[in-house]
Amino acid sequence: MVHRIALISAAALALASCISLAPPPAPVAPLTRQVSFLDDVKPVLDSRCAVCHSCYNAACQLKLNSFEGVDRGGSKIGVYATRLRPQSPTRLFVDAQTTEQWRDKNFHSVTENQPHGLSNDSIMNYFLDAKRRRPAPEGEYLADTGAQTCAANTREVRKFLGKHPDRGMP
Repeated sequence: MVHRIALISAAALALASCISLAPPPAPVAPLTRQVSFLDDVKPVLDSRCAVCHSCYNAACQLKLNSFEGVDRGGSKIGVYATRLRPQSPTRLFVDAQTTEQWRDKNFHSVTENQPHGLSNDSIMNYFLDAKRRRPAPEGEYLADTGAQTCAANTREVRKFLGKHPDRGMP
């Protein structure tokens, strides 16, 4: 009987050590001024994000080099390599014009936020906060290594970052 209890306790302890807690929504400071996409946001996206998220092969089809690309969001639909049949194109400025039309094409927001006091739970903010918490060595970012995801909602991004806390975006 004691052996069985010890075995169950050891198994429970081993299982508990494998579970990573998902990060909470990231804290944000309240804004005291108007924010301009062109003056405040786009320069950051251009210098930090567009290198991976601007071309035809952008991760998750998320293009961060224009307001329309940010608004369109990302998609789990594979565009290259895994596709064997024709697929409807998802060209920015061509195949849909409104946010609703992109949602109908299975694109999801990466900036939508359900406010929790002074925190932000958007997909983009979770990935940025994860990198803030666990920065890579200076000048090092290996986007094509390790597990990646095209999280479509807060639950998916929290689950992913709970397992891979070092996979934030720079």
